[in-house]
Amino acid sequence: MTANHRPLSIIARCALCSIKAELFVCSHCDKVICQICLDKHQLQLNEILKEQWGLCKTKYLNLYHLSDNHAKEMVNVENEMDRIRLLVNQRYTDLVNLIENEKNNVLNNIEENIQLNSSNVKHTDLQHLFDSIGQRLNNIFDLSPMKPTSISDIFGELQWNIARMSNPILTRSSIIDSRSLNSKLNGSMSSETNDEFHEDGTITSEKPTSMSVMQRQKQWTLDAAGVPHFLCILSKKNHLLFACDKYGSIDLYQLDSNEPRITPRHLRQFELFPGNTTSPQPLIIETFTVYTPFIVVSAHLNDQADTSSIYFFDHRGLKQADTCLQNFPVRQLSADVSCKCLWGIDRHQHLVYYNQLPMNVQQIPNCIEHREDFIKFTRNFEPIRIAQNQTSIAIIERNSQRAQLFDKRTKKKIDEVENLLRSKGIFRLWNVLVIGVVGPRMMLRDDNSMVLKLDEELPPNSRPPSINHLILELDSQGLPVSQIERISVYGLVLGPNQEILLGCKKHQQNGLIECYI
Repeated sequence: MTANHRPLSIIARCALCSIKAELFVCSHCDKVICQICLDKHQLQLNEILKEQWGLCKTKYLNLYHLSDNHAKEMVNVENEMDRIRLLVNQRYTDLVNLIENEKNNVLNNIEENIQLNSSNVKHTDLQHLFDSIGQRLNNIFDLSPMKPTSISDIFGELQWNIARMSNPILTRSSIIDSRSLNSKLNGSMSSETNDEFHEDGTITSEKPTSMSVMQRQKQWTLDAAGVPHFLCILSKKNHLLFACDKYGSIDLYQLDSNEPRITPRHLRQFELFPGNTTSPQPLIIETFTVYTPFIVVSAHLNDQADTSSIYFFDHRGLKQADTCLQNFPVRQLSADVSCKCLWGIDRHQHLVYYNQLPMNVQQIPNCIEHREDFIKFTRNFEPIRIAQNQTSIAIIERNSQRAQLFDKRTKKKIDEVENLLRSKGIFRLWNVLVIGVVGPRMMLRDDNSMVLKLDEELPPNSRPPSINHLILELDSQGLPVSQIERISVYGLVLGPNQEILLGCKKHQQNGLIECYI
């Protein structure tokens, strides 16, 4: 280390050693010292610098060795991870093969047992079976009013009257009792049970179905912010589930398109009418439907149920176009993408109508302003719910408790299902879904199978804390194939894998979404 010291042209005593000598100003400490003290000071500084430099070199070497060790350890970790990954994949493959083999063995054993049992069935076994069914029917119909009963007690055997429209003569409802079951077994069905005589002498054969149905099992449950009054599924890249309460609060979920047992993933929550839930005079949503690109709702104020307003929103809840005022109560709206129309029910006019389905914001006013009547019914026919597939539309009538199916193109009635349980004062028919495989374009198959929602029949002005419901699935022949028993059911929709999703009330202001397969 070198430094230029400022010499002084005086001789005086050094500030450090007090010896008279020529003095210099030290550039390091700015003291006036002699040459000897200056050299000593310089030597001390050099020693300090060497010591600090040695410490720096030592720390650098330590860090270098530590980094090198970490690099070697990382290589070992990666090698171990690769080994574990290969081991897991191998064990996974072995386990899948083992399960597949065991499944095949079990299926083969089941098939062998079925064939063995089928070959050993005797006539006496059938006799005992039908006697048991008859006894259960007698027990059901003889239930005492004072005895508490459950839904299963009443609906162990379900009975439906299916009237195919290929026969133009509508038959009366009838119920097969235990005696008719025994007479069927013995091959001696009486004409009073088997046939119905009409005044014009025409005989029509009618055989209502009596059979036990499968109880669907619950797979998963989701908590919802509001009570899910409306459930709709939209197919885009994935299947999206919209759950909306009567105030317009929406929970959006993503369903697994291949496995219904997997719980959906919650995407977001939004409100169509912000602040509506806490408003002293809220808007009440009457109907809710979703298609690409809009959410469509019909709503009215709590004290103005004789009129409706139709609102269009995008899928994030942002309002599109102006409100479409209607001078009649819109009972239901159903978007039909295949026919490019928006189906609706006019309660005042007792008719089912349709509008052209708007595909952009500019088309909304004109499409809603112009409507076409599909079917206008008489004054004693009150349509309350509709469901549709590609070729047919199902309409529920409130008074007769029938679900009637009409051809969309010809408007002819092609089928009818009657709720015989209403006549017993047990359940009333309230909602219907036309079953179909929800594919990439949300298309429904055309076999006219359906899901019915039955609500417990209540005395007038009664307000029980909960209401019993029966969700019944009918095949294309109108025969019950599965059912769900649940209380406080509001929303109802069919999933992409034929699972049934229910929106249920949990508490006064929130609810659940349940999946049954």
